[in-house]
Amino acid sequence: MRAQARASVVSWRWATESMGVDIPFSQALYGGPRARWLRDESADPDNHVHHGLDAAGRIVLECERNRAETVWLYGENSKTGVSWYLGEDSSSLKTIDLYQYRDQHLISAQTHVPGRHMLRETFTWQDGLLVKSFCQTEPEAGEPWYCQHLFIHDAHRELERIVLQYTDADGVPSGQARLEYLRLPRGETLATVEKRVEAHFLDALPRALAAVPHDQPLYCLLLCYTVEDMASAWPPFLVWGQDAYRQQIAAQGEDISYYLWAPDEIREQQGRAYEYWFDAPELKNACLLHAQLMGMKQSHASATRVLKRLMPAVARMVAEAGLPVTADFVVSYADNSGYVDPLKAIKAGVSPEHWSALKKQKFV
Repeated sequence: MRAQARASVVSWRWATESMGVDIPFSQALYGGPRARWLRDESADPDNHVHHGLDAAGRIVLECERNRAETVWLYGENSKTGVSWYLGEDSSSLKTIDLYQYRDQHLISAQTHVPGRHMLRETFTWQDGLLVKSFCQTEPEAGEPWYCQHLFIHDAHRELERIVLQYTDADGVPSGQARLEYLRLPRGETLATVEKRVEAHFLDALPRALAAVPHDQPLYCLLLCYTVEDMASAWPPFLVWGQDAYRQQIAAQGEDISYYLWAPDEIREQQGRAYEYWFDAPELKNACLLHAQLMGMKQSHASATRVLKRLMPAVARMVAEAGLPVTADFVVSYADNSGYVDPLKAIKAGVSPEHWSALKKQKFV
């Protein structure tokens, strides 16, 4: 199949991503930069995708250097993509995609990932606008689950927002829903959105600090994010470590500096009553826009800037709230997934004397 596709190629073009995938509003839903064609001299063979086109100008082959190949087969109002992982001595099936069309609009998409799951999605159009997609995910093991996206357009027929709803098999909403995408307001930039996130976070912080128990002194307050999926924990949520937990970890004497500053470990040991997730609509909407912009840039550097700038104000507000804290109390930020070493942020955020005191106790 791959050899036949290659034989039908009459011209080649480079692009930043696959140009054969047709899911509408995929950038709004999944982030990342918009896929675009490239001049040959601008292409990076190690990171870009080479597209083979047939005599009719259709993409029949996509090649990711030494990693994967996709063959596209065309039928009446349909196309099928078959992808393989490429190894040095062999290849293995990666995915099979089937797209079906009506009046030049995508009406269904199926993706089979062998050994993992089957995803089936149907699309509803009104007056040429996509208004809903319904998705059924069938894992190889376990029960299927269902959701739908509602695409809301403004009076100028431009996409304004996308809402995710979880549903039953018939598409009846369960009541669980969240805003997945907001169009960036005119005139807004990454810098202005950063400022909005900071301002709304500080507005919401007093209520969060009021929820922190006063029964034990705290050794830390961490603003927690998830570097692999910024949108899942942005705004950052709070985790506070009690001194009793710190003494317990110190007494065990193993991997002290890890267990004291890893949010997931603190949450596991202390319980979920010692964390706080923000729900203020203004803050959540600002953070959704922020996460979208970071996704387009494929960088979380902007979030790190925001967290660094928040630290002094958060420390001041903790003191104003009268929370009981240890003499070496730390306000910092940490990646909940554990991929980013939290000690670097702690060291950068405290005085040399403070760091030395923590180090002397083997807390860092």
